[in-house]
Amino acid sequence: MSIGELRAALVGVADLTAEASAHARLAAERLDEAAETLADLALHSGSTLPTDEFARAREEVEALVGTLDSTRQAVADLDARL
Repeated sequence: MSIGELRAALVGVADLTAEASAHARLAAERLDEAAETLADLALHSGSTLPTDEFARAREEVEALVGTLDSTRQAVADLDARL
């Protein structure tokens, strides 16, 4: 594999990682919306609903976003060294 081919592959990886990060951020926003809706429903119905699970899922998604951001930075660093 030539350096040019490697750089092209790195661009592809960076693009896909950025796309995955954007999807994960959107998922985090949707989890927040769902948790808020569920909390409102629980308040109005007087029942107990599993809102804590949304918070845990949100934390996991945020951890994923951090990993994806670290991956994008590593790819950019590798590309800069080529």
